[in-house]
Amino acid sequence: MMTILKRIGWPYWAVSIVLGVVLPIILHSISISGMWRSGMIYGLGYSIIAGLLGYFVKHRGERWWLLFTLPVLFALGIYLSGPKYALYFAPVYLCISYLAYGLSATQRK
Repeated sequence: MMTILKRIGWPYWAVSIVLGVVLPIILHSISISGMWRSGMIYGLGYSIIAGLLGYFVKHRGERWWLLFTLPVLFALGIYLSGPKYALYFAPVYLCISYLAYGLSATQRK
């Protein structure tokens, strides 16, 4: 069972499900202003997390397609509960993850 979980990259899926689906639903249900939600949380916080995701995928030698987990699940979470304009953040997160993945240097031994 653990080899299957390792093979599919379960930590990336777990983080992406929580941040991509659960957190937007929670943010929609509480009264938080659109500026804080869009600017600080989606704009700044998720961008940093997307960059870290790309960095860790590269440095741990994971499969490149794991870069798609956060943007796709975020788009699903926003489609289900959030403001539709926030869907534009999903391709931005993919670009940030890809840039962090591509610009991260791997250690050569």
